[in-house]
Amino acid sequence: MRCLWITRQDPRPANSGELIYSLGLLRSLAAQPGMEITVLAHQAIDPAGDAGVVEVVQRLATDPENPSLNLEAAKIMFERGGLLPATPYLQKARRDPHLGAEVAALLGEEDPGVMPDGQLSKGRRPLDWVLMGNIPGGRLKSLASALPSDAYRLGNPVQRELLKNFLGQQWDWIIIDQAACAWALSQIPASAKVLYLAHNHEASVRKQVAGDRGGSLHLRTALKWDAWKYARMELALARRANLISAITPRDAEAFRVDAPGVPVFVLPPGYGGQVPAGPPRPIVPETPRRVVLAGAFEWLAKQRNLEAFLQAAAAPFQAANIGFRVVGKADPAWFAALARQYPWASFQANVPSVTPYLDEARIGLIPEALGGGFKLKALDYIFRGLPLASVEAALSGVPVDPRSEAVAAPDPATLAAAVAAKIDDLDFLNHAASRALDACRSAFRWEDRGVTLARALGDPAACRP
Repeated sequence: MRCLWITRQDPRPANSGELIYSLGLLRSLAAQPGMEITVLAHQAIDPAGDAGVVEVVQRLATDPENPSLNLEAAKIMFERGGLLPATPYLQKARRDPHLGAEVAALLGEEDPGVMPDGQLSKGRRPLDWVLMGNIPGGRLKSLASALPSDAYRLGNPVQRELLKNFLGQQWDWIIIDQAACAWALSQIPASAKVLYLAHNHEASVRKQVAGDRGGSLHLRTALKWDAWKYARMELALARRANLISAITPRDAEAFRVDAPGVPVFVLPPGYGGQVPAGPPRPIVPETPRRVVLAGAFEWLAKQRNLEAFLQAAAAPFQAANIGFRVVGKADPAWFAALARQYPWASFQANVPSVTPYLDEARIGLIPEALGGGFKLKALDYIFRGLPLASVEAALSGVPVDPRSEAVAAPDPATLAAAVAAKIDDLDFLNHAASRALDACRSAFRWEDRGVTLARALGDPAACRP
């Protein structure tokens, strides 16, 4: 089965939830028998190199059959993704007999011979990467576009030209990895089978974030406009898709409402870390009376969630002398500003590993009142022996009972008070940690996700309720 996988950026290294999810699914699907996947994405590269790529693509747009230009493009593609992405360009380059030796050198052939359309002379791999340039700026320019900001920037001329070339090949499935990549829909032929691999139900999430009262009037207005465009784009994608994967049961229900008749199945993430074979480490009186929040704090919704919890927890945490540590991927300057505003909490940005910080806490926090999807930090907490404290909506897809196996509450203020009430209840904390570990120990294997995804692609009708 041949799949063209369109995603936002190279997920390596996988240092945020969305990248962990994309990379885990890519690798687990590629491991299934008979799978051949080509990934079309951006990467962060040297600006000078990026300018050279853009120049070649622009020149090709005006003279698409030029063998010499196609050879230049083939060399770039070969360096970044191997033989498969270079193939469309090599096919045109070898029409000039004077270029035969250079084409043969890329192919590793002694005799250039003839390479039929859609075929490779040798060496196709299960997973090929086509990584071209970094994601451009230009959020303000997107205001005048029909596309939301993310899709407008991802669907730039370089990516569109690459996609045009790849659509000339035969694909069993085209996989749109998250809604922001729906920029590609306008180029995908009606006959192609499309899987929408959703990370969130974006229409709900974006509306929720835009409705938050934080930020200036101009920012709130821009977010509402972008959220409206996101909702319209995602609805078109869901109804165009032949199959939809949702990361949580809650999201799956929303997609079934959006796109009646389209098969939908739940595809939660796997876990790539160490899963303990025995019981979790005990939480004892000597364990620091500390709550930890680990994650990536680059998205506006994540920042607002943290700020809202800090405000809610200031009084109950200080009154109960509870430590609060925030650690993960973030702008150090923003963390420094938070540390000045909330001196009772500590903040560590961009650490090599969050594990030491998890081992020095009693509770792992999930305060996301804004935003959807599956909270991968829940698995980090559970497999390091921490009970969860979470906003109720953020537990979708996590197999724990919020009434007896976690500290759960409907909002940040109630959650902060509940954490303060439970921080010294060691019997409850150890019970919750043990039950969560038992429930999750075998439930989040990446290899199982690859099997599930391959089966769904092979028989989409089986995913109907």
